[in-house]
Amino acid sequence: MRRSREALAVLDSVCIVAVMLTAASTRAEPLALDARLLLLLVLSPLLWVAVFRAFGLYRLSQLSLWDGFRRLFGATGVGVILVMLLTQWNPPPSRSVLAMTWFLALSFSMVGRGLFRWAVGPLMTEERLRLRTAIVGTGPESQHVAHAFSPGGRGYVPIGYVAMEPDDAAADGLPVLGSLGEIEAIIAREEIECVFLPPAGRGTNDVLLVSRACRRANIEMRVWADVPTILAGRASFQPIDDVTALAIAPARFTRLRSAMKRSFDLIAASVALVLASPFLAAVAIAIRSTSRGPILFRQQRVTKDGRVFRMLKFRTMFDDPKHAFEGKTVDLTKPFFKMRDDPRLTRVGRVVRRWSLDELPQLLNVLRGDMSMVGPRPLPVEQVAANLEFLESRHEVRCGITGWWQVSGRSDIDSEEALRLDQYYIENWAVGLDAYILLRTLGAVLARKGAW
Repeated sequence: MRRSREALAVLDSVCIVAVMLTAASTRAEPLALDARLLLLLVLSPLLWVAVFRAFGLYRLSQLSLWDGFRRLFGATGVGVILVMLLTQWNPPPSRSVLAMTWFLALSFSMVGRGLFRWAVGPLMTEERLRLRTAIVGTGPESQHVAHAFSPGGRGYVPIGYVAMEPDDAAADGLPVLGSLGEIEAIIAREEIECVFLPPAGRGTNDVLLVSRACRRANIEMRVWADVPTILAGRASFQPIDDVTALAIAPARFTRLRSAMKRSFDLIAASVALVLASPFLAAVAIAIRSTSRGPILFRQQRVTKDGRVFRMLKFRTMFDDPKHAFEGKTVDLTKPFFKMRDDPRLTRVGRVVRRWSLDELPQLLNVLRGDMSMVGPRPLPVEQVAANLEFLESRHEVRCGITGWWQVSGRSDIDSEEALRLDQYYIENWAVGLDAYILLRTLGAVLARKGAW
């Protein structure tokens, strides 16, 4: 684990040196090979790694992809400003140079860390790259924690349980390493690197006992917060006398936040329409020349506050597809209904659907205000009407072309998991999260992950 962190720090150092050399080469008066340039090349990596460390970017497998992106976004901004100030960048950079340098730093760092994840990803299932973890308690909540770590969950490997009482036992096959009174001996004997306390194992004396043992052994203690749909950025600790509360900031869609999201949608949709115009023309010609019927498919869908609108897509099916279901029992009102090897698809439609090109006309829905670039997937009226109680919570925000569940599995996840992921997005919305989902969407489309 330590060597992996060191390798990542070296990679980050190479990235910032490349960024600063690139930025210096664009100046009206490029830096000469002198003491200032040498100072820049020596101090930049040291400052960069220090900032990244302060933002927790070397915790490796303990960071989710989104949390890593959010921290990287902030760290590169702070890092670029510090590097330019402390390396005597003279004259001071203009706002355009500063923005370009930050964009380069973010891009280089994302590519570098993406390659690093790709290289070490297969190794993350190996025990030597995960924290050997003991879990306090043997009850259902402790077993739930253990199951969350398997296989390869977030860089932890469960070694066994620490029983609250000497006679406690677990029923899931993991061994009981000993009782809570033996916690220090267990940590030393089993070479434990992290101890987890689930909700049921958090009496004040128990926490103090485990905390003291972890401090003496110089290892990490984790307390299971049991708030699965909350992003870490919204959580903070608030001491109240001798009690510590976990404070969760609200994620309300205020007028300002709604205006920010709408502005982001308008800019992103406009740019995307310009970039996608060749594909729009090519798909339209292919559909018109290979099958009878309109180029666009229009369907009544449901968006924010239950409002019905007409969603646009490229037509991927035969003009009259009902005959495809003759002799078959198909429930079109099932939430998130989608068929593998749908018999209604045309030959061109299969290709268009595979690459998600059928979604491009929805950029017009975004400009009209019916949809957002990112949000819960708009479902047909009949699906919502048949499952109103189940789906109603999705309509607190505008529906989107893409969303959290699409980049987490697209068609490969079931309806309950899709709903949970939609609610996660609604609870944790931020402009940065929208940008992150759009980047992930591009990767998912290119990899054709979960596309039918």
